[in-house]
Amino acid sequence: MVRIVMRYVAYKIHPQEFAENEIFEKSLILDGKRIHRVRLLGNVSNVDKSNIVSFELDGISVKDFENKSLDVEENDLLDVVGRIGEYNGERYVALEVYSKKNENKDKWIELRNLEIEKTRNYIKDEETITYNREEMSGELSIESEALEDLYGDLDVKDKILDIIRENDGITYEDLIDNSGLEDVELDNVLSELKEDGEIYEPNPGSYRIL
Repeated sequence: MVRIVMRYVAYKIHPQEFAENEIFEKSLILDGKRIHRVRLLGNVSNVDKSNIVSFELDGISVKDFENKSLDVEENDLLDVVGRIGEYNGERYVALEVYSKKNENKDKWIELRNLEIEKTRNYIKDEETITYNREEMSGELSIESEALEDLYGDLDVKDKILDIIRENDGITYEDLIDNSGLEDVELDNVLSELKEDGEIYEPNPGSYRIL
């Protein structure tokens, strides 16, 4: 059996859920399940740009170890994706990507509450998520097929985000060459990523991480 490591899903949760639930081995225990990456929407306060950029998001500590968020200011409404961390008893979110939602703040908050309500039942215990491949037959097990159905679209999105991030921006043509996707599939993924506030087009046909 071959174990293939997959990138953890960033689950949308309320900031207070991050504050109120147990952290164990850099994972949040939520409804009895362990999750490693989260997506939080909240208001910024206590911005510190003196060393490692850090700020609070509705009271949750966010650390930007790569100093990506130098333009973040007090009272911004941010949509943050990051990994769960803990050091010397302090819990925090290690920033990966973010986008500002300062226009129509109330609408964004209302939408996020609805998204969390709709998707809560789909949170999986990430300590049990593995891909298994039968070495003799080369066929995927039933468990693997189910996981690929569940996470296939998310893996494609993460792949495109990684390519854009690694190239610090990229053209549509280069994305086709680097992703191996058909243009129709790539168009759908790019549209969803733009709608999610993950990427933007500084110029037509050119993509960057928000």
